[in-house]
Amino acid sequence: MFNEKIKPPLVLTLICLITCGLLVAAYEATYTDTTGIITDKLTAGLTEVYGSAEGFEMLKNEDGTVLTYEGVTSVLWDGENAAFEITADGYSTGGLHVLVGVDKSGAVSGVSIMTIGETPGLGTKVQDPGFLGQFKGVRYPDTVTEEKAPVKAKAVWGTRAEIQSLEIEKQLSGGSAGGFTLDAVTGATYSSNGMYSAVRTALSAYEQMDMDAYFSPALGHKENPVNIDITTDTVVEQEGAEE
Repeated sequence: MFNEKIKPPLVLTLICLITCGLLVAAYEATYTDTTGIITDKLTAGLTEVYGSAEGFEMLKNEDGTVLTYEGVTSVLWDGENAAFEITADGYSTGGLHVLVGVDKSGAVSGVSIMTIGETPGLGTKVQDPGFLGQFKGVRYPDTVTEEKAPVKAKAVWGTRAEIQSLEIEKQLSGGSAGGFTLDAVTGATYSSNGMYSAVRTALSAYEQMDMDAYFSPALGHKENPVNIDITTDTVVEQEGAEE
């Protein structure tokens, strides 16, 4: 009696519940807001990177649409510091939904992972503060000295002795004189490179904003290094301007 009348609808109900759960999870993992509203996830990311989300607003184009750059979903700014919302590929396509903060000096101030769809126990290790901390202070020139960030053969994940040995080796070698060197998570090279790609994307977008005649004044940390004298056909470089 149970098998004939109760079991079929029960199984069907379980299938429906599981399917709905998977759909909700997929939506949460892939959804990005384009309405110009700072969502709870963005607020949490800003708080993690800067300690507070107060004063931040989402930058928009002159026509009112959300400002985007290649690989950047939205840009948040508080008058001094910026944060870039980015969805990057790791081992999974679009598996890394992150917020990369770039301060007024043009250096990475922190990285917050809002959603991650990487392999549990491997790719998810890129959430570890020890891994994310290596990006703090990185600037745009550090990421363009080489075509790609070299991935060290030695990993940051290991015994205390191995990590100390790696730190000593870095000190003896004088660090990376040619730019940023990525310390990848063991067994999660794709996820590690995905995080590096997200940071590069954010720094590249920040440089584009700084060169944009419309948004550069909003950044407030650099003046336009050239001044056009409308009485002549020459462009005169201002004295004392930053290069």
